[in-house]
Amino acid sequence: MSTDDADDLTANPAISVCVPTYNNSATLVRCLRTILDQDGVDFEIVVVDDDSSDGCAAIAATMLRPGDRLIRNDTRLGLNANHNKCIELARGTRIQFVHADDWLLPGALQRLASCFDDPAVGLAFAPRRIVQDDLPWRYRTVSKPHKFFPALREHNKGSSLVAQMMLMGGAGNWIGEPTSVMFRRELALAVAGLRDDIYQLVDMDLWFRLMLRSAVCFVPHELSVRTHWDGTESIRNARTGRGWLDHLRILTWLMVDPASTRAIQVFAAVWWPLIWLALYVQVALFGPRRWSRLKTLVRAPVQEFAHARRLAMRLSRR
Repeated sequence: MSTDDADDLTANPAISVCVPTYNNSATLVRCLRTILDQDGVDFEIVVVDDDSSDGCAAIAATMLRPGDRLIRNDTRLGLNANHNKCIELARGTRIQFVHADDWLLPGALQRLASCFDDPAVGLAFAPRRIVQDDLPWRYRTVSKPHKFFPALREHNKGSSLVAQMMLMGGAGNWIGEPTSVMFRRELALAVAGLRDDIYQLVDMDLWFRLMLRSAVCFVPHELSVRTHWDGTESIRNARTGRGWLDHLRILTWLMVDPASTRAIQVFAAVWWPLIWLALYVQVALFGPRRWSRLKTLVRAPVQEFAHARRLAMRLSRR
C-alpha cells in the first residue's frame, strides 16, 4: 500500500532514501526525522515495512511527505529480500539506505550526493559514529574501519580498494554498514543486489561487487550514526552463526567474478584454502551441527564454485 496516489509521487528524485523496517517502532521516528531534516538535494523516502507487528507502518504514515512512499509486505521477506525490494521500488538514480535504528547527521545526503557528479563513481561512503554500549566486547564493531586501508583517498579506483581488503583476507567490512553508504541504483540492479545466501557479511559482499565496477568516493566526515545493539539482525546472526559460510562464499565469488583483477583473484585463491581449513577445524571441534556442516565443507570445493559460476552466468545476461 502507498501513502499517496501515484500522481503525487516524485517521478525522478536524485536520491531514494530507503528505510527497510521490521518491528522498529521504538526508533523509527528518530530515523525519519533526521532524513526529513536533510536539505540541499532532492530526495524521496521509501519505507518498506516487512510485515511488522508493532505499528511501524502506522508511524511512518504520519510522517511521510507527499511524494514519499510506504509499502507494507503482506508476508515477511527477510532482511536481504526486503533490501532488494527497496532497490527495485526506488525512483532515484542513487540509493541511500537508512536502517530504522540508525540515523543521519546534518548534511549527509548533500555531501554524499556531490560525489556522483563524477559519472565514474558508483559508490560513496563516509565514517559513521557507533553506539554500542550494551554489547559484550566480542560483538563490538570497529568505530573507524576505513583506517585499515593502506591507501585511501577521496577518489579511488574501486578494484584497488577491494585488493587492499583482500590482501588482509577480506573478512572485515572497511566500508561500513548501509547507512554510511550511497550507491548508484542502476549498478546495484546490474549486479543483482543483495545475495540470498549470505547473511552476516551481505552488505560487504554487495560493496565488493559495486566497487569492482566503479570508482569509489570517500567523504572524510562522520555523516551517520550506527546503533549496534543486541536486537539488531547482525548481532542475531553472530550469535546463531547463520553466516558461517559467508567469508568462504565471498572469496569464491571474487575468484570467478569477471570484474575481479588478477591480483584480487590471486589473493582470494590464497585465502580460500586457509579459511576452508579454519572452518573445518572450528566445526569439527566446536560444532554446532557438526556432521551436517562437515559434509557441507567436504563438498564446498565443488559446490561453492559451481554455485558462483552460475551467479556469474546470471549476471552476464543482465
